[in-house]
Amino acid sequence: MQTQSHVSSPYSLGIDLHKRFAYWTLINNKRDILWEGKVLTDGEKTKSAALALPVPANECQAVIEPVELWGWYAEILEDCGIKVVMANPLQVALIAKSRMKYDKVDSKILAELLQTGYLPRSYLAPRETRDLRHLLRTHISLVVMRTRLKVKIHGAMELQGLVSPLTDLFGRAGTAWLKEQELRPVYRRAIDTYLRLIDSINVELEQVDDEIEKKAKYDSDTKILMTMPGVGPFTALLIKAEVGTFDRFQTPESLASFSGLIASSRSSGGKLRYGNITKQGSKYLRWAMVQAASRMTPKAGDLYKFYVRIKDKKGAKIARVALARKMLTIAWHIVKKKEPFQASFLGVSGSAKTVTLARS
Repeated sequence: MQTQSHVSSPYSLGIDLHKRFAYWTLINNKRDILWEGKVLTDGEKTKSAALALPVPANECQAVIEPVELWGWYAEILEDCGIKVVMANPLQVALIAKSRMKYDKVDSKILAELLQTGYLPRSYLAPRETRDLRHLLRTHISLVVMRTRLKVKIHGAMELQGLVSPLTDLFGRAGTAWLKEQELRPVYRRAIDTYLRLIDSINVELEQVDDEIEKKAKYDSDTKILMTMPGVGPFTALLIKAEVGTFDRFQTPESLASFSGLIASSRSSGGKLRYGNITKQGSKYLRWAMVQAASRMTPKAGDLYKFYVRIKDKKGAKIARVALARKMLTIAWHIVKKKEPFQASFLGVSGSAKTVTLARS
C-alpha cells in the first residue's frame, strides 16, 4: 500500500466508477465541493464532463478504484490533462466503513482522502505496461482456448473408442492419423472443426509470440530474468509486466506478498498460526512463477536441490510454491543489482552478491 505525503494538485476529483455510470465529486484544498453529479460511463460523455469541469484540467487530480474498466477510463481522463491515481479499495473501505455506503458518499470520501494526503494508493501502471499486460494475457487466452479444443477432441475420441498410437496427437503425424480415422459423421465433423480452429489459433499465437520475443529481446530487466532456470521470454516479460517496476518494492518480501505467494497467518491465544498462501495480488505473476518452478530440472543445481528438499518433507505441490516464492525473491535481487543469475550464489540475505537460496 502507498499513501501520498502531499497533494500536487489544488483540486481533487473523487470518482466512484460503475459499469453504466460514475459519480464525480470535485473539491478544492479547503474541501469545498465545487461540482458533483452522475456521468454516464461512455467515452464521449466522460471526456465532455472532464473538459467541462469548473477548474483547469491540468490542475486537477482524479482518484478511481481498480474496477474492471479502470484502464480505459483512466486513459480518457489522462488524455484530457487530468492526473489519475489509483485507490487501494480494501484500505479505503476500512477507513470509510463507519460512514453511509452509497455512491455520492464514496466519491466524496475518495476526493477528501486524496486532498488531505491520506489516500491509500494502489499502483497505477503506465499505459505502455498496461498494453504489455494485455498482449501477454491475449497469449494466455489463446493457449487456454487451444487446450479446451484439444480436450474436446480427446472427448470425441473416447466416445468412439479411439486410442492414439502416437505420443503427440497434435503434431503433424498425430493430426494426419486423426484425419484418417473412420468415424460416424457427427464425430468426424466435430473433430475436423476443432482441428481447423486449433490451426487458426496456432497462426495467431505465432504472431503474438513473435511480438513477445521482440519485446523481451530489447528489455534489460527481461534479459536478466531470462538468465534464471525455467524462465523464457514469455515468462520473463510476464513477470516484468505484472511487477511494473521493481523499484516500487523496497524488499523482496513485499514483492512476494504482492504475488500472493506468502503464507496466510492468524493469531489466536497468543500463538501465530500459518495457513495456505494468501493468493492476494497479481494472479498472473503467481501463475508465472509457479509455471517456472514446475519446469525446474536437476541442471538448475541448488534451485532443484531446494525443491527436492521441500518435496521430500511436504510434497510436490508445496515444494513448487516454495520454489516459486524463492525464485521471485531471486528475481528481485538480480534485477535490482542488474546482475545475471548465477547458480553458485547462495542465500538471499547478507551481501549484495548472495542472491539465490536460503533455507525456508
